[in-house]
Amino acid sequence: MYKYNSETPRNRHGRNISKVDMILNRIKSYAVIIVLSTCFMMTKETEACAAATDEYMLNHEKMIQRSADIYLVKAVSKKRENKIITTTFDVLDVVKGRERKQLTISFQDFEYNKQSSHRFMTDFSLHKDEKFWKDGVGRSQILTNCETVASFRLGYGYLLFPKFKSNAKGAEIINDTSDTWYQFVKERVEANVK
Repeated sequence: MYKYNSETPRNRHGRNISKVDMILNRIKSYAVIIVLSTCFMMTKETEACAAATDEYMLNHEKMIQRSADIYLVKAVSKKRENKIITTTFDVLDVVKGRERKQLTISFQDFEYNKQSSHRFMTDFSLHKDEKFWKDGVGRSQILTNCETVASFRLGYGYLLFPKFKSNAKGAEIINDTSDTWYQFVKERVEANVK
């Protein structure tokens, strides 16, 4: 029979706990902490923005009407500083607004998932893909902190809405002037001018 030793640890029910039991309990505690910490981190990483901003979801017709400036541009330089990427563009066509030769746009620097990077560099088949024409669909991405970002490649053309750069369709790739989105925007602007 086991003799009571005053140095033998006891559980909350007064039973003796062996060293092996203590080690197993400690391992279980660490395992629980690791599992909970991992779940918390994964939730934070995959947690989406609770609601897209009104600007991001603004209907493309309203965005065209409310925009003071709309430009067809070509990305010519990039500068990364303090987690901000500033891209400079040469203006190829002033679709609406004041004349300019260049403009710059800044977005928060971000690391995007390579599996979803096609979304950032798509032109939606020259914007003929029906998915593009739904509200809230475009090249821009919403981060978990609800900020909107877009990525630009040097030498590529874009249709920029500077006031609505955070709209889903505010910075679409346009590498061909026959692009459906570019033609649509030009037609709407010209129709409102007449």
